[in-house]
Amino acid sequence: MTMVRSEPAWAPVSGSGIAVLAGRDDERPAALRAGAMVLPLDRRVARRSAVVGLEVAVTARLLDLLPAPPTAVVVVPSEVDFAAHVAEVGRVACGLFHMDGQDPVLTVGVACPYPVAPETTEDLNLYNMHLEALPEALVESVAAARRLNLATANGSCVLLLQRFAPPKASAVVQASPNRRLPVRISGRWGLTEASLSEVPADEFEVAPDGRGVTEKLAWKPTANVTAHGGTRTVDLSERCRYQSSLSRGTVLRLAALARNAAVAAGRPLTLDVAMLNDRPVVLRCRPCAREAFPVR
Repeated sequence: MTMVRSEPAWAPVSGSGIAVLAGRDDERPAALRAGAMVLPLDRRVARRSAVVGLEVAVTARLLDLLPAPPTAVVVVPSEVDFAAHVAEVGRVACGLFHMDGQDPVLTVGVACPYPVAPETTEDLNLYNMHLEALPEALVESVAAARRLNLATANGSCVLLLQRFAPPKASAVVQASPNRRLPVRISGRWGLTEASLSEVPADEFEVAPDGRGVTEKLAWKPTANVTAHGGTRTVDLSERCRYQSSLSRGTVLRLAALARNAAVAAGRPLTLDVAMLNDRPVVLRCRPCAREAFPVR
């Protein structure tokens, strides 16, 4: 299998926040209730952590440092029957992307409203799908967020909707603002799935000086790639199975990127990165619990 991917031509997400109404409040008939709020991920949401949660607020603060894709933020109040309004929410969110009649693959994920353990990924709840499957993915994501109590200070669930591009490789990067600690990177061909412990990955550790690299390569027989309506597993060539998924230059570049972001944020971060050929795109930037950052 040859892992070759073209780079997407993304139009930026633009516009102001849009409220999708859910009807009138029974106790206050004159008042309209919001079914959801749809916002473009930009610097304007950086100071609204009570509304959008910590991950979105921190990511918005770091947009000048992180090569993040255009992203729509969907905020769903706790009392809303989201399934009754999901079609309209999906139309509004997609309207921020200027798709011009295209049917792109989209990614939906649940944003983390509070710091998480650095190696925690099972709460990502990522869905890759075409437009016809978007309503179901949005409803399932909200249900997962409520089940896992992933709610903001205001009690809302927050989803991230992005245009998707299939990566040549992907990485999870853990960095601390403490420059005496190394940066740790897990790399694999294709997509990073939620159950990382079940997927063989190349492990890299970049020394605190940002120059030395220790690597432990894994045997990678398969990779997860996009398929219509989701993902599929494919067999890799013998060459790719033993080859490093990330070059040394890429590892050093990702380490510097993550370290600078963690220093700017003033807290440990975990970055989920898609490598589009040699260009990194930061899909997620999750603040980590300080006491949970692993020190070896």
